Amino acid sequence: MSLSYAGIFLFALVGFFVSWYIDFKKRRQERMICVIGTDCDKVVHSAYNTTFGIHNETLGMLYYGSVIGGMVLIVLGIGAVGPISLLLFLRAIGAVAAFFSVLLLYVQAAVLKEWCEYCIASAIFCIAIFVLEIW
Repeated sequence: MSLSYAGIFLFALVGFFVSWYIDFKKRRQERMICVIGTDCDKVVHSAYNTTFGIHNETLGMLYYGSVIGGMVLIVLGIGAVGPISLLLFLRAIGAVAAFFSVLLLYVQAAVLKEWCEYCIASAIFCIAIFVLEIW
């Protein structure tokens, strides 16, 4: 297994748990506390927390889970699905996730003027995964 595959898997695994944690706190209706001192709760409960009616943390778990599953299949040698390779598919959804992450970082900075460190971490993981995928 190459070092980039291991990095992708690790970022996806940690990203999944970050998304899960946000979902867990929201479902329990517990306040999100950020160490950096801003209002995470305002960010995760904003109008920008859904895309096509699906909560962003749910989309994050689906994305990270897909990357984890894809990496396992690639390492096992099951990297082609029909005429398209699994790695190409992962690169495509990685590009969408990285773009969406940058967009959500912009929303935090310019629209909400609040930061959520969990959201920032997830964005960093999405961008890092995409960079490693195209590496």
